[in-house]
Amino acid sequence: MSPVVHGYPLLCGGAMKNVVVIGGGISGLSAAFYLRQYLGDVVDLTLIESTSRLGGKVISARESGFIIEGGPDSFVTKKAATVEMCHALGLEDQFISSNSAEHTTYVWSRGRLHPMPEGMMLMAPTMVLPFLRSQLISWPGKLRMGMEMLIRSSGKDGDESLASFVRRRLGTEALEKIAAPLMAGIYSADPETLSLQSTFPLFPEMENKYGSLLRGLMMQKRAQKELPEKQDSQEKRVPMFMTLRGGLQQLIDAILVQLRSEDILLNRRVLSLTRKGDRYESVLDDGQRILADEVVFATPAYETAALVERIDPVLASKLRTIRYVSTATVSLGFKRSDINHPLNGFGFVVPHSENLKITASSWSSAKFDHRAPPDCALIRVFVGGARDEQLAEMNEAALVQLARRELNATMGIATIPILAKAYRWHKGIPQYEVGHQARIAEIDRIVASHSGLHLAGAAYHASGIPGCIQSGVRVAQSITRKSSISGDEPYTGRGAPLSVYGS
Repeated sequence: MSPVVHGYPLLCGGAMKNVVVIGGGISGLSAAFYLRQYLGDVVDLTLIESTSRLGGKVISARESGFIIEGGPDSFVTKKAATVEMCHALGLEDQFISSNSAEHTTYVWSRGRLHPMPEGMMLMAPTMVLPFLRSQLISWPGKLRMGMEMLIRSSGKDGDESLASFVRRRLGTEALEKIAAPLMAGIYSADPETLSLQSTFPLFPEMENKYGSLLRGLMMQKRAQKELPEKQDSQEKRVPMFMTLRGGLQQLIDAILVQLRSEDILLNRRVLSLTRKGDRYESVLDDGQRILADEVVFATPAYETAALVERIDPVLASKLRTIRYVSTATVSLGFKRSDINHPLNGFGFVVPHSENLKITASSWSSAKFDHRAPPDCALIRVFVGGARDEQLAEMNEAALVQLARRELNATMGIATIPILAKAYRWHKGIPQYEVGHQARIAEIDRIVASHSGLHLAGAAYHASGIPGCIQSGVRVAQSITRKSSISGDEPYTGRGAPLSVYGS
């Protein structure tokens, strides 16, 4: 029996489908992997990457017993795409979850690290006593947050910034000490421009439904407690964050095993793209020309804009409205005996008002096992983002010096590290600014008018590894659907039914 794509039998086996994927990050690799899984030998696939390696920001280094992540260090399990891909690649025996015993996150404020109060759900408390006992928020700030239940819903539809929402509902102190630094850590964003609708749509939904964010969160927590015992125990067994034992590079390596060497062109850049009848011609920097029925752009939106300029200047203009910022990560390895702090948590975030040069620090070896030798510790710091991106443009030596200075100031670590490694991501993080959904809807509408063009990546519908993989899955589904009505013979390859991820 043939796999089914939203009601269509997967029919392919006659006419060859030529597909070019531009960009070899996790989005482009996901599109290529699932195209090869779904269409098998029926697809003539070419993945073009301008650098010497594949994987983009997903990169792991293994040095002296340390496992260092240059970009993301884990994935959210609630979004199924990464977990499902790992199963498809046979990596499920490599899953490791974050250490639940060390789950506290700290906030640097007034010269010391304050633990986030127990029961905080992102930026709002759901437990009264731990919140009242916390020294992170002043008593006027606590009173203002407690008044949230008395503040009426705005009653307005449409998007607003995260800062506007938090300030309106919870007050300025909650914004500056909790919401803003957390969002800087997750999205490398300025809360004054970050779209609430595109990042945390649940919050305005709770405001409209319950008249209060706090009331909505408490109702949600109560509902969770009332789950049937079996279902509740199953949910508790699934950790929020997972990674792979040998680093997320394992995911990239496993995908590459499934692709063919002739599928991939490294150190090659697409200079231009033009329409040739009902096909597209890519011209590469070495003069090679490739004709394709379908073109997948898994490049940053500003690079995609330059390539589609000749085909659709309006689309190019819309793509350039998506802003990107630069970030950097610095990983430092120490002898555990040289660190006085117990490292009893995941790390800490830094409010912008504290005037430090880092936005956050992750205690990698406390967060996940197998990240450092038994007598060592691995600490990672984050630099740049929407408010201080120029710092992320410094050279590696300057970034390491900055990281050491900031860890000395916050954690008292003055020792020279036994390992230091920095990764810089120039204009690498897309910003979901207010009005993002409307912008992307218009971009999607224009792209849909060009048969054979597809967009994948973190800039559009969802960020993070799951969002990038999901974007690649969507593209593979779209191309495969078109093959399913060609009248060709069924292909019964080992790709999962395409409906598994939804549309």
